[in-house]
Amino acid sequence: MKLFVTDIDDTLSVGETVSGEVCDACARLRDAGWDIMVATGRTFGTSKNHMRVIGATQPAILYDGARTMTLDGREVRSSCFAPSLAAELQESLWQEPFEIQIAGDEVIRCRESDRETIRFYRDSGVVVHCVTAPFAAEPVYRIGLWISPERLAGVEARLRDSFDDVEILAGGASFLDILPKGVSKGGAFERFVTGLPERPEVVVAAGDHRNDLALLRRADVAVVPRNATGDLLAMADVVMPSAMEHGVAALVDHLLSSDFALGKGRSGKIFL
Repeated sequence: MKLFVTDIDDTLSVGETVSGEVCDACARLRDAGWDIMVATGRTFGTSKNHMRVIGATQPAILYDGARTMTLDGREVRSSCFAPSLAAELQESLWQEPFEIQIAGDEVIRCRESDRETIRFYRDSGVVVHCVTAPFAAEPVYRIGLWISPERLAGVEARLRDSFDDVEILAGGASFLDILPKGVSKGGAFERFVTGLPERPEVVVAAGDHRNDLALLRRADVAVVPRNATGDLLAMADVVMPSAMEHGVAALVDHLLSSDFALGKGRSGKIFL
């Protein structure tokens, strides 16, 4: 088994559209015997079209690792906050002037003022409930914050000072994820691999931001787009073009070429 694992936003695609070049490349990769899976901060409902058009063959790592689900939406494994901690986190954030997304079982809860959150999820067909107070009566898998880039570092620092029993991961220049302690894409991927009859002969993983680091570190070949954050660029084995430039298509060309040698190891950075 040869496995390609990819983040969605700004790695596989820009927004909701996966380019024809990338879709065709993924078909060629599957035809060559590779398996494909996604590892994303998104919910199942906002990821299923991306998985469909690239022909994903393995369960999806979703909610930044808090859930793993089959391609038809059945849960394989999950981690959620203790209700008291979910409520405490929300209480600390409720009056802040940024958007809050409380991710339950394929349901998003937010405040009426979180207009972009409401628009995005409803446009994607995900159920959105507007609530007037912190909510923890049902499982909470992830709390997402949509923050202006200039404020993100300060909010992250304040949360780290206040909560030492959660994971705080930046998923983009304007997005911060709060997850149960120990949850990450990398941890979810390791649990997935442990359940396989045998470990893949090669794992190629692609991602662009800090919430992808734990996954990239578990891959045989770590791939990032050239506009990824600096720490990812520093540790990458392969740097591909950006998602706007159909970077995954260039990566597939490399993986299917004679230049790609299985088991070669981390012997120097390659720029595609």
